[in-house]
Amino acid sequence: MWRYDIEAKAVDGELGRVRRENETLYAVIKTVSSSLDLDRVLGGIVEIATDATACHACFIYFVEGRRLVLRAASPRYADLVGTLELALDEGLTGWVARTRQPEFIRENALQDPRMKYVPELEEERFQSMVAVPLLSKAGATRGVVVLHTEAPREFDDGVLNFLVHTASLAAGAIENAELYEETRRRVDALTTLTRLSQALAAVTLREDLYEAVTRGARELVGADSCQIWRLDHQADELVLAAADPAETSGAGPRPGRAALLLELLGGERAGTLRREIAADERLLAAPLTAGDERLGLLCCTVVGGRAFSEDEAGLLSAVANQTAVGLKKAELIERLTAENTVKDMFEALAAGSVETAEAKAADARCDLGLPHVFLHVEREPGESAAPPWPELTARIEVRLRRRYRRVLFDARHDELRALVPLAGNDAAAVEELRRACDELAAEHGVEIGLSGAERGGQSARRRMREAADAARIGRSLTAGGGAVSYEQLGAYRYLVNLELDDPPRDRYGQAVEVLIDYDRDKSAQLVETLEGYLAARCSVAASARALYIHPNTVRQRLERIARITGLDLAEEDLLSLELALKVARLHRLRARS
Repeated sequence: MWRYDIEAKAVDGELGRVRRENETLYAVIKTVSSSLDLDRVLGGIVEIATDATACHACFIYFVEGRRLVLRAASPRYADLVGTLELALDEGLTGWVARTRQPEFIRENALQDPRMKYVPELEEERFQSMVAVPLLSKAGATRGVVVLHTEAPREFDDGVLNFLVHTASLAAGAIENAELYEETRRRVDALTTLTRLSQALAAVTLREDLYEAVTRGARELVGADSCQIWRLDHQADELVLAAADPAETSGAGPRPGRAALLLELLGGERAGTLRREIAADERLLAAPLTAGDERLGLLCCTVVGGRAFSEDEAGLLSAVANQTAVGLKKAELIERLTAENTVKDMFEALAAGSVETAEAKAADARCDLGLPHVFLHVEREPGESAAPPWPELTARIEVRLRRRYRRVLFDARHDELRALVPLAGNDAAAVEELRRACDELAAEHGVEIGLSGAERGGQSARRRMREAADAARIGRSLTAGGGAVSYEQLGAYRYLVNLELDDPPRDRYGQAVEVLIDYDRDKSAQLVETLEGYLAARCSVAASARALYIHPNTVRQRLERIARITGLDLAEEDLLSLELALKVARLHRLRARS
């Protein structure tokens, strides 16, 4: 009977222990399934494990890289969470993480060779210690649960089994919570990206775009700073366009960073660059490309041990693509706005509205008070040779802007007007501009007329007409395209605006018509020679120098002119002959137009 009572009590004790263990496991299950908030789950596990095992302190470490980081602890040590770290090869905690086996020390824990003394944990107060690994479904160590007691204690198999089960449930809860956190982060990131995309779509000014991108991208990837670098194609270098925070905008790139950014631009357009650029700084950069055009880079930096993830690289790449599109849109709007402003300026100058023109010029960042020259570009009417006129004017604009960066253009369906600010001596600057235009005009088969160089807008209307007259008359003076300044027109300046529908039909006019027809049929240059001879005051040597031919060639052509026309140049009214020649050329030019 006595023996029966002892056995019954033993059974009752075992049943009670099992019942308590089950109740504790149910509590653990309830805790891990009650929330997806990782910190709340870890706090609940610490509390349950401490109560169930009658321990004095409980710690939960997570494996992060090659370190064990404290993620949860008993209230007494809660301030150490997130700051206390151990290497994987340190202490019993590291041993359990490496071996993935539970282990306990019954007494004199600090005497164990595997122990590492951590002053912050007051480990001199504890005698016993047990550590259980948190294993993922794949068997990898996710962390370690550590319990301490102040008095020596023998952890039996039941306690160890309970801790192993608890660790298994906790590991699953941690994976679920991390999956939830990752999903929530992705949803938040996509939501932030959507808001940023909407903001970028609404921006029309480049400065506003810079501000929205740098601030939004920095927040999106959790960076400490964000910069936009624009590529200067002429200098082949990167220029800092904007930064957030703003105080970083004045700082140049650290040594080696510019080379890294240029390295990225030289690589795959769709790729991103993740690189450690200093001991405590990491870089994430994505190229800004629109089609085949390289615009620059979008860069984020973070200080500290955190590295950018693949997801963050993808997000920055998406922002960079939208930024490139936004930049092209903003630049297009700016260019169209600038073109309209310049067009309005030319129209105001042509109408004589000086005040309006000066205001439009100021908007276009042009100072009419500085010396400048008007250009007028056109080609032979009815000319259908390639390229089309819009493409041709675009080429001319690009070439002129390379030499005169502040030139303003007004392109029309059949002509191109331009205002070129000058620097230095007016006469020398005009001649330099004329030579550049002559080379350009000959290359593209167009006529370019240049006005005189003056300041202010009062005379602009007259000078625009001068440039147009020079271009129009230049078509009869140059073959295959060229540039003519208004000063080079000579007597043509007095005839160009006269009514020439019915020129005089005297002997000089008839002689000139015969010469023009002869040149057209024989591909001779008698008209040009005669005009040069008369302009040189009948000097054979001077006309030869002006025409770049030998004096004997001039004499031979003059003899042929006399035979064809019957004129004796030594006896004729040379002023009437010169006027008849210029009138005939202008009349034919107008008829052809």
